[in-house]
Amino acid sequence: MKLRISKTAHLSTRLLFRAKNAKPSIPDFEGEKNDISVRYDGTMALAYCGIGKTSDVTGRVVRTAAAKGVQKVLEIKRADVSIDLTGSSAGFPWRAALEGALLGAYKFAKYKSDKGAVLASIELVSEHATLSEARQVAAVCESVNFARDLVNENAHVIFPEAFAKEARFLARKSRMKCTVLNEKDIDKKGMGLLKAVGQGSGFPPRLVMIEYRGNPKSRDITAIIGKGITFDSGGQNLKPTGSIETMRCDMAGAAAVLGAMRALSAFKPKINVVGVCSLAHNAIGREAYFPGDVYTAYNKKTVEINSTDAEGRLVLADAISYCREVYKPVRIIDLATLTGGIITALGTTVAGLFSNDKRLTELLFAAGERTNERLWAFPLYEEFTESMKSDWADLRNTSKKKKGWASSVTGAAFIKEFAGDTPWAHVDIAGTAFNEESAEGEIPQFATGFGVRLLVDFLMQI
Repeated sequence: MKLRISKTAHLSTRLLFRAKNAKPSIPDFEGEKNDISVRYDGTMALAYCGIGKTSDVTGRVVRTAAAKGVQKVLEIKRADVSIDLTGSSAGFPWRAALEGALLGAYKFAKYKSDKGAVLASIELVSEHATLSEARQVAAVCESVNFARDLVNENAHVIFPEAFAKEARFLARKSRMKCTVLNEKDIDKKGMGLLKAVGQGSGFPPRLVMIEYRGNPKSRDITAIIGKGITFDSGGQNLKPTGSIETMRCDMAGAAAVLGAMRALSAFKPKINVVGVCSLAHNAIGREAYFPGDVYTAYNKKTVEINSTDAEGRLVLADAISYCREVYKPVRIIDLATLTGGIITALGTTVAGLFSNDKRLTELLFAAGERTNERLWAFPLYEEFTESMKSDWADLRNTSKKKKGWASSVTGAAFIKEFAGDTPWAHVDIAGTAFNEESAEGEIPQFATGFGVRLLVDFLMQI
């Protein structure tokens, strides 16, 4: 997609933002939030996007308005659009307007006969934006859409080996180092949990590590680790109809990590990041792992399996342990579609945040507020860790308490046992990664790409 900055609008299709109290007024258009009205002047199409009262305008409001506006112009088959901010103040959130247009234009139409109009170019008309800044915004948004594509693709297309191939291609293109451990490497290194989850499938597991070294003289390295269950049948604890149909989305954490690495490689900040994707297909088969059995993690902790459908924490455990030993990161953040319980707690617009470090919690929360990929912090009291101790082994992968008891917190408590004393945060994106309802502003139907902008914003602040 082409992007340029101009002082005046040149394209025949334009997005214009209007507040409720704007003068001069537009007939039959109130400027309320979420109101979109297209007016024609000859061959010119003007899409007026309502942003409510001037005093209430935020980046979130503008982002949503731009998304709805670009969706409207695509409906009328216009592929080139000017985002006209002529006359706006220096404080107007132009980045949010550009984000909204780029994210709102997304559609996964690969398997549709009628693919509709596709956004071809954006002209950002502003006296305050620069092309380099706009390109950074675009790089992040394109990376969000890249992550969305990975999640939306068929599970028989994106399986662990195929995901690893995508990572290798990205690393080669971006001149980053990529290491992929195959099933033999995983077994040889003693990653018994990752091996167990993936051993029932004809698509064997992989552990992918991509290194971005923007400041090679520094020892400060951040690890971002994603759960990558490319399809989750639930294993022996089989998921029922009504729950299993969307389980290709269970690799959304790994997709977000790969998307974030893609964005970093585009504008090259002076930081060091390793992106780790722990990949498996949780299947039923002759070799599938069993409830009640005990498996040994990379760090030698033994784990009793109480549910084969609590597999995400297992693949993260080995990834975190291995990453800590090999890369010695200063901080670790993992993203995972971990628990349905987080949806009960927070719905589908806020992700759960769990951490052993107050400062890391504060920085991630602030990044969530800036990007509208919002987080809410939960406690990790000792009682939750105690409930994950096993009578058969060191740990169990579900709580001793009754089924569903504090499921999101106990899942995080399990993962914490593998982070040790490294500052660590776990983001449960089970509610925010996949939208089964209709599109809402910049949040599309199906894969949302949640986490890419959150991670990039956070990483740019450390």
